[in-house]
Amino acid sequence: MSALLAPRNGLPSSIEPPTPEESLNDARQRMARTFRRDEFVWIIAERYDEHTAAWLIDVLRQGAEGRWMRQRYRYDVPAGVLYFLGESAVDRQTFREVRRSSTPFDVPAWQDR
Repeated sequence: MSALLAPRNGLPSSIEPPTPEESLNDARQRMARTFRRDEFVWIIAERYDEHTAAWLIDVLRQGAEGRWMRQRYRYDVPAGVLYFLGESAVDRQTFREVRRSSTPFDVPAWQDR
């Protein structure tokens, strides 16, 4: 299925939108650029919203003041833009649980792609 774009030079143009899997890779690459190479980050949740064509990604990482934070990002697939939606502090018990049950995010590997 292709998307029909506004005509250019009188001719309609079409493109294939990325699959959710392809756009998740784009989202991870964009997100990795916002992190330091040496910091620890865990992916808590990744959910694709078909209605908005966006990825919602929650991560665990240290905030600016050194506390562990749950941060939420939204990657707008058609625009190719990553939005920071906010953060909330997590207590020590939640930190341990989330770290145990979540996937480590290999920041340098995603930055080098």
